[in-house]
Amino acid sequence: MTRKPKTIAFWWGRLPHWEVEDGRYFVTLHLAGAIPPQGRERLRQIADQLRQSSNDKPKQLRLQRRIFAEMELWLDRSQRNPHLARNDVAEMVTSAIDHRHKRGDWQILEYVVMPTHVHLFFELGSHGLKRTIEDFKRWTGHQAAKVLTIGARQFWQREWFDHWSRSDEEDDRIVAYIRNNPVKADLVREYNRWPHASWSRTGHR
Repeated sequence: MTRKPKTIAFWWGRLPHWEVEDGRYFVTLHLAGAIPPQGRERLRQIADQLRQSSNDKPKQLRLQRRIFAEMELWLDRSQRNPHLARNDVAEMVTSAIDHRHKRGDWQILEYVVMPTHVHLFFELGSHGLKRTIEDFKRWTGHQAAKVLTIGARQFWQREWFDHWSRSDEEDDRIVAYIRNNPVKADLVREYNRWPHASWSRTGHR
């Protein structure tokens, strides 16, 4: 079933961010410095093309997919600042995701915490996408700073990638992508062996 929800908010940072009514969001957060300068420059170039194509929605969607694919290519092979490979830091982040699920900030459909980034797929609660993500980043950044001897603002990259799912079929593709990410990155042979993910937790559904 295709969804055509009402737009609630749209804003630009380096990337476009689009909030819709009753949306299901696929959000990727990555650690500051995880992508090297040449990767950031490549992403900036594609983002500039995206900004210049504001009147061409199909082209915008294609460019958004290119940005995501490029970003994932760097993140899955990156050895830069893999703070989330530490069990204590990954556990803190997964606990924060689950806690916000329980209190209704979001309804988690699937997530995975990778060494350099996090994929979240959720239905949003009542506080709005920007407020919800920024609150999560702020709290986890402060907690990480306590154990990593870095500044709280040095943990996460300032901006994130978000995309709202347009159909049930796309929901299924997003879930499959999240589950396959640890396998694709050669961390495990079977996705359910990866410990820092929704399928390895209880109480998030």
